[in-house]
Amino acid sequence: MMLGPAGKALAAGPESVTGNPAMIVSGFTAAGGRWNLQTTGISVAGGFSAGSDVSISGGLIYLGRGGILRRDETGSVTGEYSFGAGTALAGASFPLASWLRGGISAGVSWENIAEQAGTGLTCSAGLSADFQNGMKAGIAICGIGQAPSWNGIRKNMPTEVSAGVSYPLGSLLTGFAGGRIGFSTSDAFGGGLKVEYADLGFSAGYSYAPGEDEISGFFAGAQYVYTSEGTYTIEAAVSRRDDLGWPVYAGISISL
Repeated sequence: MMLGPAGKALAAGPESVTGNPAMIVSGFTAAGGRWNLQTTGISVAGGFSAGSDVSISGGLIYLGRGGILRRDETGSVTGEYSFGAGTALAGASFPLASWLRGGISAGVSWENIAEQAGTGLTCSAGLSADFQNGMKAGIAICGIGQAPSWNGIRKNMPTEVSAGVSYPLGSLLTGFAGGRIGFSTSDAFGGGLKVEYADLGFSAGYSYAPGEDEISGFFAGAQYVYTSEGTYTIEAAVSRRDDLGWPVYAGISISL
């Protein structure tokens, strides 16, 4: 979220198993947030080095909401039900050249709506490049596979292609830009700046979704890194939408 539409392609960590698997590095991370102050999302991921500059990671994402009203044909409330969706993935990143890495991941996805349940398969692949001038770039395709089946009917997979690039503009400032193209979801493009000083980092930018003004808006994030016999990072981010006066996305993550 700190990098907007470029985040899925550029963000490195064990949680990259759910984004650009070429960016997988060892460690542990946990994150959580609220969407529209109603739906809760959580994720955890852990990774380790497998030797020969290969990193392996496994991760879990879950999104759920309870208290959804059930209504009959006349609109009268007849009860409540809950919704839940998740993905569990495992993947690896590996060197292709001194400046280029590749990565793949695969796993299981599921959805539960009231008493109904369905499962499917998903996988991702990506590349990341780290150039001598400090520029970084990444590209990933996510959500390839087979969607959960409901009574023999399958929905479209949320397949997306994401790309991003970052470039240092000085010792403290980095510019970044990127976007995603969805085959059954909305497209988004955006960019911004990140300032890093000592143990602190701050980012801000704008995300634009063509034809979807209600999901276009500003995003911002803050980061603190603590080092003592290891590196510990805490990050928080918000993303605002044009039709509301408060953030509809807000999350916090901790990694070590």
